Formats: sequence, structure tokens, C-alpha cells
Amino acid sequence: MKTVIDLQKWDRKELFNHYNKETNPFVIINTPIDITNVYNYCKSSDNSIYATIGYLITKTVNSIEEFKFRKENDEIILYDKVHGNFTENIDNKIIGFFTIKNDDTYKDFIEEFNSKRDGLNIAKKSETSVTKYNEVWMSCVPWFEFNSAVPPFNKENTIPQFIWDKFKKENDIVKTNLMIMVHHGFVDGYHIGKFINLLQENINNFKGEE
Repeated sequence: MKTVIDLQKWDRKELFNHYNKETNPFVIINTPIDITNVYNYCKSSDNSIYATIGYLITKTVNSIEEFKFRKENDEIILYDKVHGNFTENIDNKIIGFFTIKNDDTYKDFIEEFNSKRDGLNIAKKSETSVTKYNEVWMSCVPWFEFNSAVPPFNKENTIPQFIWDKFKKENDIVKTNLMIMVHHGFVDGYHIGKFINLLQENINNFKGEE
């Protein structure tokens, strides 16, 4: 479900208009995340680390209202729930995209992820090219590390994006750099900090049973 925001009563109306008129209204930050618990779980269970990190990002996003606002057709929309859209590398030739909607539990999420990813690789094309605003976009670049990353963006598209890089393992601690891109009209530094802290908490507490 989604709610159309009454702009006359919306406390971020002036902030949104201020940032949205800029050439680049987005905040883009890069931060290290400790994924040791997820890394170890996935290695022992043979589940996808890519899918599991995506599951936890999606779960965290859905816990923070500010990450679920979108601008659509000159309206401000608040979704009650958003879903994870993944980028997939198809035969090292082209990338495709698919969305996981069956995400109430980790088990359901993994099952749909595996099915969608396998189907994408068989079909050799994306699930759809139509923009769905009730999503967050996620990708991983496991071939290299980055200190910063700026993804392609369109200022009219207010969907948050997340990208993480090659894992770094040192003294049994595994980390990755996570890029977070959000529209500043909806999200401030406080909300990004809240997201990072909650994501780390969700990663640390993850047992694969939810």
C-alpha cells in the first residue's frame, strides 16, 4: 500500500523543494560494514552472501520511514513496504535486474532470490524494464574495492541505491564498503546514521531463522 502525502501538512515540504531543485539532490556516502556474522553463516549454510546482505538491507530500509518516501508524477508518496531489486551479472556479458517480493521471512526471500536469479540467467534478460517505485536498488562489485562510488542516477528517480564492494578479511573480521545513495529531500544525515547502525545490528544478530 502507499499513501499520498498532503504537501500542505508535510513538515519536509520546504526541505524537499530546496534540495530537489538542485542539479544533484542526492546524498551519496560510503561506509565500511562488518559482515563477519553473515559471511560465516553463508559459508556454513551455502546460502548466497549477496542475497543475504540484500535481505538485511531491505529489512533495515523497511524499519525506517524516511527511506520509503518517493516522488511520483509530481506527488510525494510514502510506501508501507518496499522490496529489494538486485542487479545480476549474466554470463559476464551484460547485467539484468530482478525484484524479490516474497520477503516476509529469510527462507522465503532466499527461495525467490535463487529462482529469480536462475531464471534471469536462463532467459538472458531482465525481469522488466519498468520502474517500480516501491523498491530499493542493490548491487555488488566483488571484483574490486572502492573508497567511494557514484552510481548512475536521474534526479527524477528518488529510489535509494546501495552498492557494496569486494570483501576484506583480516584477523577473522570480514568487512565491505557500502555505498548509500538517498534523496536529501527525504533523508538527512541523522537517518543515514540510523540506517547504518540498525543494519549493523541486524547483521550482528542474524541467525538465518527469521
